[in-house]
Amino acid sequence: MEKLKASLACLFEVSVADISLQSTEGGLTHQSFICRVTGRKFFVKIYTLGGEYSYSVANINRLTNYMRLQGIPASQVVLYSPEFANIVVHDFVDGKMASGDISQIKAITQLYSRVALIGAEHGRAVSKPDYLSDINAFMEPIRHIENSAIPFDTLIHTNTLKLAEKVFGHLQKNLPEQGLFQIYMHDDFSEKNILMLDNQIKLLCDWDSYRLKLLHEHIACSACRFSTDGPMQGVMQLDKLSYFLRSIDPKVYGYISRVEDFVQNFPMLATLKHLRTYRFRNTLVHQGRPELKTSYLSWPLEHCLWLVTNRERVRDMVREVFA
Repeated sequence: MEKLKASLACLFEVSVADISLQSTEGGLTHQSFICRVTGRKFFVKIYTLGGEYSYSVANINRLTNYMRLQGIPASQVVLYSPEFANIVVHDFVDGKMASGDISQIKAITQLYSRVALIGAEHGRAVSKPDYLSDINAFMEPIRHIENSAIPFDTLIHTNTLKLAEKVFGHLQKNLPEQGLFQIYMHDDFSEKNILMLDNQIKLLCDWDSYRLKLLHEHIACSACRFSTDGPMQGVMQLDKLSYFLRSIDPKVYGYISRVEDFVQNFPMLATLKHLRTYRFRNTLVHQGRPELKTSYLSWPLEHCLWLVTNRERVRDMVREVFA
């Protein structure tokens, strides 16, 4: 902590005595603090990854600045220096993490639509073979996890692998040969990265995962995430799912060439976010964070199994949205 204070004092060009820090909930790649400097509050992220992460942080800073110019409430960088490449100081924004309550859905989908439409401007078509190859690439380590040095829960792993194979088989057979479209999107668009005040969004943070994503998949995953009682917890609420999908700007759906293909594949597409990150989450849990087993492994699996088991019911609801 004292070393961090000294680094921040250099960045702010003040004495160490002028710096006070309060730890807050961080992410998987960083620690977070509220920093007070001579009476003013800032938000500080300390990235824990090494290597070329200073280069990545600089890119993230350029991205958030661009998004702010587009009217998106992205984090505003106040201080950043290659000398302290893992430290980024943001302007402090007052607000609370979104709960995902149905009263917040309209504001959330409005922001989602704006971010998606910006990303679609630089989007591109993707072929079915290339998309399936991408899915197969993250499935291979799941298939052969027993050959790695990483421990795993046998029951959770077995059910995850069965689910992954079922989803892959379905998409091989049912994805359209044409009309798949990728957009650049905030790939961790979730309640934990949205700050709200009086049901108004004040901040969308953590842009580390901005990347090309299949539009069909991202909408399905996001809609389902915001349709449970809590993040990946509890039974899906089809009224929330319907409201989320109905509230998205129709211009976003304009990039989906055949809506019926989207409807038919919706439950399977909605599971992919969690299957893609399963190996990472498993590694995190079994290499020092066992307290996260329920929220990081059990709940996502239960969520995905519910979607696949109730896929006809979910498809009927989604089809009704577009009727």
